[in-house]
Amino acid sequence: MDKNEVLRRAQEKKPNKMDEMELDIYNKGCKVGLIAGLAGCLIAMITKIIAGIPYYDVYAIYCFMAGGQLIYRWSRLKKKSDLCYGILWYALAIGLFAGYLYEIF
Repeated sequence: MDKNEVLRRAQEKKPNKMDEMELDIYNKGCKVGLIAGLAGCLIAMITKIIAGIPYYDVYAIYCFMAGGQLIYRWSRLKKKSDLCYGILWYALAIGLFAGYLYEIF
């Protein structure tokens, strides 16, 4: 690409649209956030196990986080696999949360 083509593409870019570097950083940030959420959930789960309290809600929270990320990615990229996995994560989350509610009541 020559200098004029790069300049033309930069001028044609919509003001709210992210470039490739921003999208890459955003994607990696989501993955890091999901891993940090998993670490927090594991700490909460271990604490609940030690205290003798039901801990299915912790799994449900993580599944909701993973499902939300996949559904958002599907809404932007329209990949059917993201939609299917997102629905599966949400179904698992709802099942775990229902199990948690059953356990505490």
